Amino acid sequence: MTRLTKLLTSGLFALSLLVLNIPAEAASRNSDNAGDVEKDSLKLAWTYETGKPFNISPTVGSGKTFVIPVGGPLYAFNAKTGHLDWSYDPKEGLWDRGLTVDGEQIFVCYKGGKFGALNVADGAVQWIADIKINCQRPHHINGDTIYVSTTFVGPGLKADPLTGATLFAIDRLSGHIKWEVKTEDYLLQTANSQDGVVYLAGSYFDPGFTDDDGGPARYYAIDAATGEIKWTHESLDGTPKVVVPTGDYLLYSAYQDYIHALDKKTGEVIWRRDTNNWIPGFVIDDKDLYFGSATTIVHSWSIKDSSDNWEYNIPGRKFDYLLVRPVVVKDRLYFMSQRGFVYGLNKTTGKRIFRYGTSMNARVGLNYADGFLYMNDSKGRVYAYEIMK
Repeated sequence: MTRLTKLLTSGLFALSLLVLNIPAEAASRNSDNAGDVEKDSLKLAWTYETGKPFNISPTVGSGKTFVIPVGGPLYAFNAKTGHLDWSYDPKEGLWDRGLTVDGEQIFVCYKGGKFGALNVADGAVQWIADIKINCQRPHHINGDTIYVSTTFVGPGLKADPLTGATLFAIDRLSGHIKWEVKTEDYLLQTANSQDGVVYLAGSYFDPGFTDDDGGPARYYAIDAATGEIKWTHESLDGTPKVVVPTGDYLLYSAYQDYIHALDKKTGEVIWRRDTNNWIPGFVIDDKDLYFGSATTIVHSWSIKDSSDNWEYNIPGRKFDYLLVRPVVVKDRLYFMSQRGFVYGLNKTTGKRIFRYGTSMNARVGLNYADGFLYMNDSKGRVYAYEIMK
């Protein structure tokens, strides 16, 4: 059953919902007047035209904003003024989604299977490692190690689902490969880690799987020191989207748009709940998770048992849904809608703090740093807004 069919038949589907924890009461629903826009809530600080579209939100860190439009180059701006401090355009090219910043280093994926570190200050190359497999995702950093997920399937690549993608653990200062785990997967998503364990997810090919929706995937718990696999969990929910460890659980969502909680020690399913429509992912804080679906509803669930905390209905036109994932900042939730509206909600109650219309054709959501929101549009322009309310 497709996600659109599930949306149209949600009343009947609810009777057969496969959920281990079904909320006993409906969540509080918050709605607003679609025409109510607070023009003084955000202030445009700067903008820059690159002329090329984006596939990922601006990356922010260490006082700078970084973007790679499709085809490059990498731009580094002063985050508050928008001054273009430097750009980097290697001859082999960069994968636009393979970008991560941490401290005084920025890490990039080169086309052709290399991975490198640059100085945040001036873009000078620190080192380049030849990992011989392309990486097209942001990376995960924990201490002095950066975890790089690779893929044989993605934009600009010739699909090869029979080849094993690899997770690399690389020393961030030298580029030395500490260990690597070669999987039977053809695509690995961004890893995550907590308490000495790295969590990973990937898709693999099974010729016996013939369903229209979903597909086989594996989830891994890997010892961060040695690369030894501690456990695996297999799923038929399709390509993984997000893998997040928290407390006692490993949370994930995949193509079928269920959110799962696995026991972090064993990989066994604790709860599994359908979001009832397409979601691009979710974010968490210490006790709750937050996401938006294509029904224009923004949700807050309890991590403990998936029970509802609140729902917020994005006002206006149909399908003006939340782009990618919201951003949690202290007691607030920030996100952008498909039609270019920026929202600030109280993360505890779901009540709206502000709604601001940018008039941009949005594609990939937003990011936050030091009181500013950063976003880009489908035509190649980067924006920075200062939060005033």
